[in-house]
Amino acid sequence: MIGDDVVDFADEETAVGTRHPRFDARVFDPSERALLGMSREPERLRWILWAAKESAYKAARKEVPATVFSPSCFVVEPEAGGDVTVHAAGRRFRVELRGDGDHVHAVAHSAGAAGRTCAAVARIDAGASPSAAARRLAIARLAPVLGVAPERLAIHRHGRVPALWIDGAPAAADLSLAHHGRFVSFACALPARDA
Repeated sequence: MIGDDVVDFADEETAVGTRHPRFDARVFDPSERALLGMSREPERLRWILWAAKESAYKAARKEVPATVFSPSCFVVEPEAGGDVTVHAAGRRFRVELRGDGDHVHAVAHSAGAAGRTCAAVARIDAGASPSAAARRLAIARLAPVLGVAPERLAIHRHGRVPALWIDGAPAAADLSLAHHGRFVSFACALPARDA
């Protein structure tokens, strides 16, 4: 399973002084709070950890729909190379972290997940619908990867989980969409080419 999240570092929600004083105690476990305490950029790290947790939650919920998002129970462990592992309820998720000074994009994969991944982030125009922009981004990027015209693709929801459809039928793909502030993102796990 796959999950993604994007955080806009310039959004007012991520500004210093805007979060509740007990936010860190509610969201991060002691090891994560220690990382924040040692960081030269604790505000930036705070939202990177959050994105990793949120992306892992999205993947976990697909595996076990009754999964509850209790952020402190999704524990982020740094790995060599800048990516992280998130541990939650006996499960493990490998999380790739990408971004720049403006945003972070976290893409979580269930342990042992195989296949290929297509993922992207884009800025949206002011006033645009973030949900519609995320769907457009996913379709525009996935169409050439799948070798089909964009008109053949659609994104429907099963509950709150987005699903990719081709020619009116569910595709053999696992899709995640996200948006925050000025950014939208998606990640899609596709079967291996020889499958």
